[in-house]
Amino acid sequence: MQEPNTDLDLTVNGVRHHGRSVPGDMSLVHFLHEDLGLTGTKIGCSIGECRACTVAVRTRPQAPVVTRQACMTSMRHVRGWDVTTVEGLAADGALHPVQQAFLEREAFQCGYCAAGFAVAGSVVVDHAGQDRATDDAEQPLEETVDTVLGSHVCRCTDYERYRAAVLATARSAAPTERELGPPAPQKHLATGATTGEAMPRPSRTPTLSAADTDRLGYTPVFDDPTLELIRLLRDGAEIEHSLLVQYLYAAFSIKVPRFADLAGWPSHRYGGRPLHLMGVAIEEMTHLDIVNSLLVALGAAPHLGRQQFPYEQDIYPFDFVLEPLSLHSLAKYVYVEASPSAVDPAQQHTPEDRAFVDRLYEVLGSTAPAAPRPNQVGSLYRKVTRVLELLQEREPDRLDYTSWFARLELLREEGESEHFALFRSMFEGTHPALQDCTDVWNPAGPDHPVVPLSHSSGLPPSGDPVPDETVPALRHLANLHYWAVCMLLDASYRQGMLFHSAARRHMTGPLRSLGTALAHRTEGLPFDAFVAGYAPGLDTAQNLRLAHTMVQQITIAQQRYARHLPYDYPANCALETLWELSLVRPT
Repeated sequence: MQEPNTDLDLTVNGVRHHGRSVPGDMSLVHFLHEDLGLTGTKIGCSIGECRACTVAVRTRPQAPVVTRQACMTSMRHVRGWDVTTVEGLAADGALHPVQQAFLEREAFQCGYCAAGFAVAGSVVVDHAGQDRATDDAEQPLEETVDTVLGSHVCRCTDYERYRAAVLATARSAAPTERELGPPAPQKHLATGATTGEAMPRPSRTPTLSAADTDRLGYTPVFDDPTLELIRLLRDGAEIEHSLLVQYLYAAFSIKVPRFADLAGWPSHRYGGRPLHLMGVAIEEMTHLDIVNSLLVALGAAPHLGRQQFPYEQDIYPFDFVLEPLSLHSLAKYVYVEASPSAVDPAQQHTPEDRAFVDRLYEVLGSTAPAAPRPNQVGSLYRKVTRVLELLQEREPDRLDYTSWFARLELLREEGESEHFALFRSMFEGTHPALQDCTDVWNPAGPDHPVVPLSHSSGLPPSGDPVPDETVPALRHLANLHYWAVCMLLDASYRQGMLFHSAARRHMTGPLRSLGTALAHRTEGLPFDAFVAGYAPGLDTAQNLRLAHTMVQQITIAQQRYARHLPYDYPANCALETLWELSLVRPT
């Protein structure tokens, strides 16, 4: 199912585009190419690794200019952005100084990567005045250039000439004042009150009537719809977070390269069904975004906490445990994502469907659909939708209800349609990556696609250092990246999705590399929960500082365990995140 359209409102190269809608899951680079005809921004890897698609963005009027990978940026996230592509660098018929320096130094050969380098270099120059104003300006400027350009890929290996051109241009740039200024007054998302104003007193909420309870289809814990929504959404956030982690763990258990199409590296999708485990994991992050964004819109804090594995609670359809992909785990995933009718034996009308459902419950160790707890993910969001309808009747002007209903429907449909179909194809062995295989889910068979991973915590015993050995070092570093992802996501939900790209970059870059390296040693990623939580500070500024500190810990660990790092580990990822965090002023 394609995501519902989102209202377009962004500025590209000084021209505002608004008054129409575009698919919410359309990537920014496809919008630039297909809608605006701006093809200078190149498509390379489509996973944000090569940086050929780099654009410069200001996410809100008072925000600093930063780089973004247009291939990894969905149109649903760009409302209010000011975007500059390579076509927008030149002004009044004159090339940007970075572009001119590239020509003078013959910095490129084939030129395919040049647009990304030029845009990234222009961002460095924009911040050069701030860097030069420090006491040790020369070294920080060089570090900034290396950080911003360090992740860009040039197949012709012209890195030194690109670096020299950008560094020379930045050094000659006139110092400029930092363009942050005081933050604009912020409206409270739940109440509409502006910063500094007294918060409006909530109106008295009547108790639920018997008719209200009948409409909801269950007896809520709270009479107040807002409290009930927050309760349900926090449950939903825990489930989405847990599914994200489990699907990632399962993806890293796949034998590659033979079954790479099942694991899903290196690409996701643009429209259409996800075709692999990594694609589903990425969509689970999108579902986590929707749930937490609605929590914030209701005036609640984002929820990224979860219990340690394994555990079982009533909100979960099954006990959730980190495990390699297997027939049994697939049966659980099929059931979790299914609509009630899809796994009800009484509603199967073909021999194939009846055989599938019978086999599903056989693997689950049950003969009736009510034996596993009947609370599939979609059922939870049906409850959320009904409570949101009740809130709309009581407070019709509080939220953009049409948008939230559409996003909740997307979330439910992606699970019950696309994810269910994918996991069913794996369960039945009809997935394209498995079609030439026999006896797929027999662990002793020659076509079994899974590495038998063992799972251990990455946390050393209290007071003990992490051993300077490959497996403990990679586990520890993986935990740091996972915790950074969660802290960046939490900050994003509170700060207008500013760090969402960074969070996804850590997931699809370092975590992917570490997970693959550990799998080669039959070890799984630990995914230990961070007991302090992912927003442990007193306020937004403190939380951003703590996120900065967590990412700094990654850079320290990278240096400490350098000899253990996989060959494809993107060490520059953390440095780039530190730079982005340093530019942001909390609002």
